[in-house]
Amino acid sequence: MKRASRWLRRVVATLMCLLCIAWVLAEASQWLLRWEAQRLLEDLMSIQVGHSTLAEAQSNLARWRKWGTVVEGCHGGDDSTCYFYVTLRSRLPQIFRGNPEDGGHNWLPRIIDFVGLRYSAVGAGVSSEHDVVTSKSYSEEVDLPMRDWYLRGGAYVPSLAVSSSEVIQFREYEQRLAALSHPFRIARREKGPYGLDVKFLLGESKPERAKLMDFRFSCITQFFPCSNEGEILLSGAQLLDQEE
Repeated sequence: MKRASRWLRRVVATLMCLLCIAWVLAEASQWLLRWEAQRLLEDLMSIQVGHSTLAEAQSNLARWRKWGTVVEGCHGGDDSTCYFYVTLRSRLPQIFRGNPEDGGHNWLPRIIDFVGLRYSAVGAGVSSEHDVVTSKSYSEEVDLPMRDWYLRGGAYVPSLAVSSSEVIQFREYEQRLAALSHPFRIARREKGPYGLDVKFLLGESKPERAKLMDFRFSCITQFFPCSNEGEILLSGAQLLDQEE
C-alpha cells in the first residue's frame, strides 16, 4: 500500500513538473512573439508608401521569412501589381483554443483561459504597382477567452483582430466611408461586431499617421486577457467610435 502511494505521488509530481515546463515554454513563446512584433512593426515603418520600391520593402521584411509564413506574388496582365506579406504566430494546439460547436467538450480551453496562455499573431506587408509601394499594412490578432466569445450582442467573436493600412488612395466604396471631419482616414468592422480595419491616406498628417500605426502588444503577454480592440490600437478604436 505504501509503495503504491509513493508511486502515485511520483506520477503526480512528474505530471505537475511537465505541466509547469509546458506552461513556461508557451509563455516564453508569447514573449518572443511580442518582441518580434515590435521589431516587425519598426521594419514596416521604415518603408515609405509612394517612394520605396518593392525590392526595398522585401529587403526590410524578408528577414522574417524564417520565423513566420510569407505570402507573395504578382498579378495583372503584365505582373505589374505585386504583394508581400509575412505573418508571425505564437501557436496553441487547436484542442486548447476551443470550438463553438463542441459545447461541453471545451473544458481544456476553459482551463487555458485562466492560465494566461492564448493564440496570437501579427503580420506586416506591402502592395506595389510598377515596382513602387502603394500600400503598407500591419495587423495583430489575439484570442479572446471562451467566456467572452458571445458578449457582443450574442455574435460569435473569438478574437481581437486589428489591422491598419497606409494607402495612396481609397477604393471607390471606401471614399464614401470617409467623414468630412477627417477625409483622409476611415475605420470599419470586418464583419458584424468582429474586427477593426483602419485605412488612412498618404496625405494624412504625420502625427495622425503615427497614431494609427501605434500598435500595443501587451495583450499578447499579459496574464489577464484584453477585451476590446482599443487595447491594441487606441486611435483606431476611437476613430471607429466616431464613425459609428
